[in-house]
Amino acid sequence: MKKYLLPLLLVLTSCSYFISKIDQEAVNAKSMKKSNNPQNLAIVFSHNISGETHPCGCRNFPLGGLPQVAGLFANLSKTSEVFYVDTGDTFFPSSVIPTSMKDSLSFAANNLALGLDQLGLKYFVPGDQDFALGLDFLKNLANTRNFEFLISNLADESIIKHKRFAIIERNHSKIFLIGFVAPDVFNDKTSELFTDIPATLPKVIEEIKAQGYQATNPNHRLVVLSHAGFDPDDALAIKFPFIDWIIGAHSQSFLRFSRDEGNVKIVQTLSKNHYVGNINIDTNAQKASDTYVLHEIRDELEKNLSPNPFRHFVDDHKARMNEIQLQEQSHMGMDNSPTAQLKRFKTASSCIECHKVQGEFWQGTPHSIAYTTLMNTHEQNNLQCIKCHSLGLGDPKGFTAAKNMVSFKDRPIIDYWNKVHAMSSEVASVRKLESKEIRAISKKWFEFDKKSGVKNNFANVQCLNCHNTHDEHPFNPDMPITAETKTAQIKNKCLACHTADQSPEWYGKDSKTINEKFVAVKFKKMSCPLSSQ
Repeated sequence: MKKYLLPLLLVLTSCSYFISKIDQEAVNAKSMKKSNNPQNLAIVFSHNISGETHPCGCRNFPLGGLPQVAGLFANLSKTSEVFYVDTGDTFFPSSVIPTSMKDSLSFAANNLALGLDQLGLKYFVPGDQDFALGLDFLKNLANTRNFEFLISNLADESIIKHKRFAIIERNHSKIFLIGFVAPDVFNDKTSELFTDIPATLPKVIEEIKAQGYQATNPNHRLVVLSHAGFDPDDALAIKFPFIDWIIGAHSQSFLRFSRDEGNVKIVQTLSKNHYVGNINIDTNAQKASDTYVLHEIRDELEKNLSPNPFRHFVDDHKARMNEIQLQEQSHMGMDNSPTAQLKRFKTASSCIECHKVQGEFWQGTPHSIAYTTLMNTHEQNNLQCIKCHSLGLGDPKGFTAAKNMVSFKDRPIIDYWNKVHAMSSEVASVRKLESKEIRAISKKWFEFDKKSGVKNNFANVQCLNCHNTHDEHPFNPDMPITAETKTAQIKNKCLACHTADQSPEWYGKDSKTINEKFVAVKFKKMSCPLSSQ
């Protein structure tokens, strides 16, 4: 078992070794894109990956991941030529990167770019999130990776290596690809790098006409790769009805089927590679025969490619990320002054002293050992994951780094986390455990904390993740509140972590509307017994 929260004794001691290793292993993966039937072309696409190389481990039914996408491509390549494009918001989880996470997120972004390169990505249209580290980061990708930037509306053509348009010629068919980035997706001067899309498109059309494009030719397709959002894409389709396909991004409008505006078909998929879109083209047939399918990226797809080189890629990625995250967080302190200690969140161990019935119930729920999911998937130092598997991350009353999540009266016990991990290391899924099994692990952890002299343990989803109390509760009365208001407050806290990405079953087919009936069932199931206090 790997030592937890201790220096990792790994062969991977540098990024350069890691990259050369995956480059070597991925040579075999190139063969998965060879088609046995050159007549069929599959234009597959992703977008809004948000820096994710693998499923986070929280979902009931995990989706996404580079090994799984590689398995899909391997399967598709048996009947079609796979042609992979991406429309942005790909490399970072947001357009603003916290300074405290810059090292880990920049490593993850570069590694994801490497992985997409090895998957065979052909063309890439950047989105606002991809500029999180500035233009220089993207310039480096453009100069070092095999995939090409496809941008048709740059205000200055010299600022980055790119193509204004691309042409795919197969048998009787010609597919013309153009890429647009909407200026208004940016909130800063980055918007000035791009020209207005509707004003620029006619100029690009004249350029591809010079290369043979004929809008009336049934064997010619015009495909727009757009980072603008659904509404601007829809407006573009109305204004330019000769476009055949618009592959969108940015708004994360999950379309299970193409949204047709006249003859223009608009497509988008769900974020983080949970789904991959696929435009199927018979290159000997006319464009009226083109079809569209959405592929759900389930875990079992990984097995379509054996051995799957991206499994080693993800495992090594996690190990290196843990090293970097530990180094990053080593600079994050914690205020342990007497005054600060008085203001700390009350943890579950404190609540249970009075609320025994509620504590007994809570210890039988997955919330009480939620942090074990991160330990078992080697994401224990990932602050993006920890925020929903703990109490108080980033709050003055809580903690700032994984190393500060648990504090001791004297000093940390060096093997504390190894022993905690051993309590649940054989658990494949917390959700699949019976309540009595969860309660046994939770109580064992509580007893171990007492023996170890733990003063504050913010790991796991605790009482104050849901409830609001006065800092000096129970000695200072809480503000009176109606049952309806309390329920609404707790529900909002639930939805802050149970997002459409992490808990799709909590939402409707549009991934935005809340499935109220389902949420009500979950709410009731997780509600503590009424307090007599």
